[in-house]
Amino acid sequence: MLQEDSGPTWRQIYLLPNAGDDLDRCEVAVAVLGRFRSTGLFDYRQMPTRVSLHLVHAGEGEVAMGGRQWRAGPGSVFCFMPGREVRYRVVGGHSWRYTWINLVGTRAVAFASRLGGVSGQEGVPWSRDDLPISQVAALLDEIEAVFRSDEHSPFYAQAAAWRLLDGLTPRTAATDRSAHLATAVRRILDEQFVRPLKLGSLARQLGFDRSTVFRRFQALYGCPPKEYLDRLRLDHAVALLRDGGISVAAVSDRCGFASAHRFAKAFRAHYGVSPSRYRGGSPLDPAVGAGPGGRRRRRRSIP
Repeated sequence: MLQEDSGPTWRQIYLLPNAGDDLDRCEVAVAVLGRFRSTGLFDYRQMPTRVSLHLVHAGEGEVAMGGRQWRAGPGSVFCFMPGREVRYRVVGGHSWRYTWINLVGTRAVAFASRLGGVSGQEGVPWSRDDLPISQVAALLDEIEAVFRSDEHSPFYAQAAAWRLLDGLTPRTAATDRSAHLATAVRRILDEQFVRPLKLGSLARQLGFDRSTVFRRFQALYGCPPKEYLDRLRLDHAVALLRDGGISVAAVSDRCGFASAHRFAKAFRAHYGVSPSRYRGGSPLDPAVGAGPGGRRRRRRSIP
């Protein structure tokens, strides 16, 4: 559905999908796509009722919202949020051309906030100059053509919103993916250390091979996953022994060791004293984790 609007120095068209009244109840959908062009001075204020993304193609403007002010030129994306007053105007009398998209749905604000890098402050207006708007140029043309025709499924507006969000989201760098994998492994170890965890099984669970998981974990945390897991279990064991009230065998079981014998061996090797003696009041050996021949091993600090 095509509509037009204009003023003395600006003109726009905007198109609505043929989708009925269900869009507000879905997670996210494109409710309106507009094409705006100013031909001179333009200065406007409004109180948005929807999430509204603006993708600047040419010219330059100034946007004030949420107590902040941005310049928005070619390649900029700025976002209005519901209930946050905005003022936007052309800078220097130049023309300004952009596409604007209203997003609706139960998670429209959350998704737009994530796109703007303000997911911890949902509903805060934002502007960015580093989003790949050239990647969605063809999609914007497609949405306009489809909305003009009125011949589309009732799900097209939702699919278009997902494609738009995906296209505008910067791709994760390889270094970030490595960190994500390592932190995912650490999270599993932290949460499931009482289980009989194996690195190969974790790697398959995450869709990677064992050596990749090993390398990325060690690169980020400075120790192999097995060493981190052993240290985690021993730290929990020390806390349980210090509190008292349960047997050494029970501590071993609660901390994920295969047997009380293996627990006692690992504890003595790391702390220089047996679990039973430590629970009885013996201090931990100051040469914690001494290696063969009395060489001291450096205890790693995991951030």
